Amino acid sequence: MPTEVLSPGPPQTMTANVVYALPAIRCRLFTTGAPTITKGNDLAMTAPVAVALTDGEAEVSSGFLKSTTTILVTLKRA
Repeated sequence: MPTEVLSPGPPQTMTANVVYALPAIRCRLFTTGAPTITKGNDLAMTAPVAVALTDGEAEVSSGFLKSTTTILVTLKRA
């Protein structure tokens, strides 16, 4: 199964429990609400770490993200 990729720019939908690859640059992630997002260094998410959102945003730089709910996110170059 191909890996879904998030790109900086327009808002994108992250479907619940689907692993998404991040671009190879440091980004700011913006979203609304208080979703549970985890990041990991491998596609299998063997050692996931919670993403700490502050006012709906966080800096992300690991390889992969996953959310427990379907959310709308925007990535901007940091």
